[in-house]
Amino acid sequence: MAEQEGNKILEGFKKEPVVKQLCNYFRAGFPIIYLSTPEEGRAEIIMLEVAKELKCNVVYWSHTEGFIRGGKENKGQVIVDPIAALTEIKAEAVSSLTIYVVRDLHPFIKAPKIRRLLRDCARDFQQLPKRLVLLSPVVEIDADIDRDTTLVEMGLPSKETARVIYDVVSSQNPKIFAKLDENEKERIIEATLGLTTNEAMNAIGKAAIESKESGTSISAIVMKEKANTVKKTGILEHFPAKETSKDIGGLEVLKEWITLRKSAFTVKAREFGLPMPKGIMLIGLPGCGKSLASKAVANVLQVPLIKLDIGRIFGGLVGQSESNLRGALERIDAIGNCVVWIDEMEKAFAGLGSSGSTDSGVSKRIFGALLSWMQDKKSPSFIAATVNKLDLPPELLRPGRFDKIFFVGLPDEKERVDILRIHIAKRREDMQTAQRDMDKIFDSSDIQNFVNRTKGFSGAEIEAAVVNGLYTAFNRNEELKSDFILSEVMNSVPLSISRASDLREMSEWAEKNAMNASVRRPVKAGKNFGREIDVG
Repeated sequence: MAEQEGNKILEGFKKEPVVKQLCNYFRAGFPIIYLSTPEEGRAEIIMLEVAKELKCNVVYWSHTEGFIRGGKENKGQVIVDPIAALTEIKAEAVSSLTIYVVRDLHPFIKAPKIRRLLRDCARDFQQLPKRLVLLSPVVEIDADIDRDTTLVEMGLPSKETARVIYDVVSSQNPKIFAKLDENEKERIIEATLGLTTNEAMNAIGKAAIESKESGTSISAIVMKEKANTVKKTGILEHFPAKETSKDIGGLEVLKEWITLRKSAFTVKAREFGLPMPKGIMLIGLPGCGKSLASKAVANVLQVPLIKLDIGRIFGGLVGQSESNLRGALERIDAIGNCVVWIDEMEKAFAGLGSSGSTDSGVSKRIFGALLSWMQDKKSPSFIAATVNKLDLPPELLRPGRFDKIFFVGLPDEKERVDILRIHIAKRREDMQTAQRDMDKIFDSSDIQNFVNRTKGFSGAEIEAAVVNGLYTAFNRNEELKSDFILSEVMNSVPLSISRASDLREMSEWAEKNAMNASVRRPVKAGKNFGREIDVG
């Protein structure tokens, strides 16, 4: 039974588009193909299908097993040295087309003799019935051989293969999967896109077990498992989206805008012809709720929250930064429905336009690649970028990068009271309802005093006052009182004072270039109330 199901997956591999792509390269005489994939077994099955299509021989080599011809190791001396192996490949006489698949050459590719041998093979194989395939999970091509090498990134299993994988797993567990409707089946298949074959099979199997225990849909659990795979990159992080719109005081315009786009991630929206939203940029002083709003967006849209840390992309080796970014963006595209959170985006590209750059243009290349992806991406990922300063390259603000740019300013009177209420309830969950109710802590005069004293305070500064008030109450062995919070407020200097010039500059800029996240502007004939950036 297991062999039969395994054969179904093998047949799915053989039908993938990369088979035809490789056949065309070999027929056209391309001497060296760099085949990049984390699934070596799947790649070798595809190579067998290529050999069948071209009626040629395939020889494998690795530095642990030496040469393998026709599924059997060479008799006699086993050649495990990569230089000796390439020398053998270069010198071997063949009468018909032969493809040499060299596994994991990337750790040795910087050696001068290896590079010279590869260039020799590239020159000679154009006139001989030989082709060289460098099979590796990572891309490592030096500048002196990149013109002689054609990169083929095999990619992860196609939707057709994902459907075969689902059929195999479901047929082995008919009692669980027979109850699912077609919509859930399609959601599970969509959720596995971006996973390797083994990852997909493991995720579906684990989800089936957990679904039975928790009642959560299998597709939702598979999506969560897929989101967790981003940890392997070291650049992306998966954050459980616990924050909701109820955890945000104010920002009603932003909440309404996001809620309106919740349905855009459904199949029905695709059938209607609704375009996928690209994302939003949130600009404002630190502590005004930009990061909190980004997290809440994922909860509202009901998709995973993936944090892209630009700082982790930059590596010390030549080409490493570009490779890191490419890998991270490919992973995001593979995940599909998700919110990509880029926090404090201005720090990643600070001083990009200055002439004092000392990274040989790496930052500019990374920035350019990121902008191109943001402009042209086809995946249903939604970007939520936060910015604390207006030190931004103009290319970032041009139409097509974001659907909307929001200015997240300081909370008004009502919003400050809402924020106070949220944080008192959040910090006092263990109290009885009457005790944690803010009305029992603040009477009307205290509220007015709080409103007057907190003018210019951000949400984070109000939260800090509540937390510090709780410390005072705890150390005095008393319940939380309004006096404790007001005392902290009176002894604080808000950023609106210490960074008054930054706030003024942002406010003036936002009047003409962004939508206020809290206040909807009135429309009056003949009056110019500032232009909203809406490039959706």
